[in-house]
Amino acid sequence: MVKKYRLGFTLVELVIASLIVVSITGAIMYGIVTTDNSLRNVELRERAFVALSNRMEELKAQVALNRIQSPSAANQRTCIEYKTISDMINGREGSGCETIGYFSHSIRNRKSESLNTQLYDIEASIKFKMVSRFGRFNKDTTVKLNVTQLVLN
Repeated sequence: MVKKYRLGFTLVELVIASLIVVSITGAIMYGIVTTDNSLRNVELRERAFVALSNRMEELKAQVALNRIQSPSAANQRTCIEYKTISDMINGREGSGCETIGYFSHSIRNRKSESLNTQLYDIEASIKFKMVSRFGRFNKDTTVKLNVTQLVLN
């Protein structure tokens, strides 16, 4: 008897190999999407912190000049991320804003033993939505800052 050797693969071997390749590709794509969303969330948190620290500096200036416009406010709309630089320069918060946050603050005068100084506690926070899997905004995130401002009379 003569044995015949066939060159190539059977259909079952090709189907199994293609299933393995598809599952590996799916796992890699899932990892890429998850990493991309994580990087986006880090960028959003950083931009929210910058927006919050800028607003905190405005509040500190109001306290230092003794021109407090409002001692407390809740859920004021503020833009965390603009679509373009011209939107940021022109102050287009409605149509030019990609990510909207809600700014809240409170300013309290603390009792001081000195007659020449005043202490103010400033609490500020900004609430915004983080990106979850598949690019949807659904997780509320809050960044808070607390500052004590010393004002000399």
